[in-house]
Amino acid sequence: MISNRISIYLLALGAFVLGTAEFIVSGILEVISEDLNVSISLAGQLVTIYALFYAVGALVLVMLTAKFERKKVLLYSMVIFIAGSILSFFSVNFSMLLLSRIVQAMSGGLYFVIATNYAARLAEPAKRGGAIATVITGFTVSLVLGVPIGTLIAAFMDWRYIYLIIAAVTLINLMLINKYIPKLEGTTPISLKHQLLLIKDKQLISGLLTTVFFFLAYTMVFAYIAPLLSSVSGFSIEKISTALFVLGVFAFIGSRFGGYAVDKWGPVRTIYISLIIHAAALFLLTVTAASTIGVLLTLMIWGAAAWTTTPANQFYLISIKPQSSEIVLSFNTALMNIGMTLGAAFGGVVIQYTSIQNLGWIGGLIVLLALIIASYSFALNKKQAAKGI
Repeated sequence: MISNRISIYLLALGAFVLGTAEFIVSGILEVISEDLNVSISLAGQLVTIYALFYAVGALVLVMLTAKFERKKVLLYSMVIFIAGSILSFFSVNFSMLLLSRIVQAMSGGLYFVIATNYAARLAEPAKRGGAIATVITGFTVSLVLGVPIGTLIAAFMDWRYIYLIIAAVTLINLMLINKYIPKLEGTTPISLKHQLLLIKDKQLISGLLTTVFFFLAYTMVFAYIAPLLSSVSGFSIEKISTALFVLGVFAFIGSRFGGYAVDKWGPVRTIYISLIIHAAALFLLTVTAASTIGVLLTLMIWGAAAWTTTPANQFYLISIKPQSSEIVLSFNTALMNIGMTLGAAFGGVVIQYTSIQNLGWIGGLIVLLALIIASYSFALNKKQAAKGI
């Protein structure tokens, strides 16, 4: 249905704004650091704190609001997100900005889980992988447009105006969602006992741990990509904006390809190949960091591989427990952001005590760990299929 297609695109637009709010800090890290008079390592914890509270929103708030009509919860989450963005605009010190990030993150985590599940439920069964990928694509388009444009804005005016623009776009999208998206009833809240049973499932937990480790590796490099390109590659803020645009374009391509690959070849093969290429790209970044062309080519491969994995793993997890899709998505979104939290924190430790150039190869090793864990989950999947479970 055309109306459902519009609805899915509007949900993706909301994900785009969330992604911009979350990732923009990576592009303007040095600007915030200088303006608020804090170290780059401390400023990088704005990524950590956002990811941590995004996880809280994705897990705790999703459970607490499970019985309520989903459209209403979606709209309220957007209202709170707007409030957080306005608070960011008025931030005059690091503590105030940190508080605004917490408000944005919790409401954003709630929105993303509901929006992803909404899209899957609105789509035809054969196109659910593509519908999930569309919402995730909205998230990755923020890397294509939101982050580089925001970085460029910060080069010519106060970085706080980025958050005012985010609030305005969210308000417009809220009005469109209120008009076009159909209502979906809430579900009976899942009991703690049932949640514990889900967590005990080795196939599911290993699939979730795959998310943790590949996002940990991705974020430990991405959170510090601006200072990495500035110090090692000698990039200006304009060149960093261009590099982020290139990364974002290929992240967008990866997220779209991920949905296509899942529907055509299945999630297992897609996850295997994308993780191998992801690890190779991070190892390569250590070698190519001193070359402008080399960096841009590496960013292309890295962005495409990393974001191909995301919709594939989302679909794989839902396929394990289709009857508990929203709670599985909330677990995955929460753990994705815990991975981001650990990645930003670990990356800060690496650059504080060693060289920023070490981020690439350490990240590559962590992606290989994610591949091993994913392989274990797939092996369990084969065993269960053989037993007819």
